[in-house]
Amino acid sequence: MTPFATPKPEKLLQRIIEISTNPGETVLDCFLGSGTTAAVAHKLGRRWVGVERERGTIESYARTRLTKIVEGSDPGGITRVADWSGGGGFRILEVAPSMFSAEGGQVFLSEWATNGKLAEATAAQLHFEYQHDPPLCGQRGRSRLAVIDGLVNEDVVRLLANALAEDERLCVCGTAVDPAARDALRKMRPGSTVRKIPQSILQEYRQATRWVQQRLPDAAVLEGTRPIAEAVPV
Repeated sequence: MTPFATPKPEKLLQRIIEISTNPGETVLDCFLGSGTTAAVAHKLGRRWVGVERERGTIESYARTRLTKIVEGSDPGGITRVADWSGGGGFRILEVAPSMFSAEGGQVFLSEWATNGKLAEATAAQLHFEYQHDPPLCGQRGRSRLAVIDGLVNEDVVRLLANALAEDERLCVCGTAVDPAARDALRKMRPGSTVRKIPQSILQEYRQATRWVQQRLPDAAVLEGTRPIAEAVPV
């Protein structure tokens, strides 16, 4: 294997992490690389989060290295000093593309976040007629439906409200909801509502789309812990 281009010594990271954190606290590495910061944090009993843009770096370096640490088969670095023999675990999470897109100096909700299978299923559950009309996706009388695969906050409801006709109300459903969005929408469009998508729909949707993917995405967040009980990577 080709050596990683910019490796850091584990002893250096050990000194930094021990000075700045206590066991059980979380260490963030925004540029994971070969995973040295995560490796040292794991051995020192810290939780950690690492962000990496390059698929090849995760596959070739970080994932392999961190798996060995969890299994207790990594003899290098501070393993002996930290009395590390394995344990804990980590998982790889997908970083979705932005919910927003810009065109001609204006900001819009991206179509991927407002339509598709999730919108169809939610429309059926709430008895709206499904209509592919981004950023809206359903209609029932004078009420329009918008389904957001992401956080519904004040900015989101403002963009959606601007897409309505004057006499229309809005029902916004999201996978996550900022409570302030409800009050903001009621003020903009009286009679409108903000709801979280029913868990039954979300479970089926996440399973179908492999929200926590077994394959590596183009950009990913790795997070790890060192619990008392041993766990394997997921």
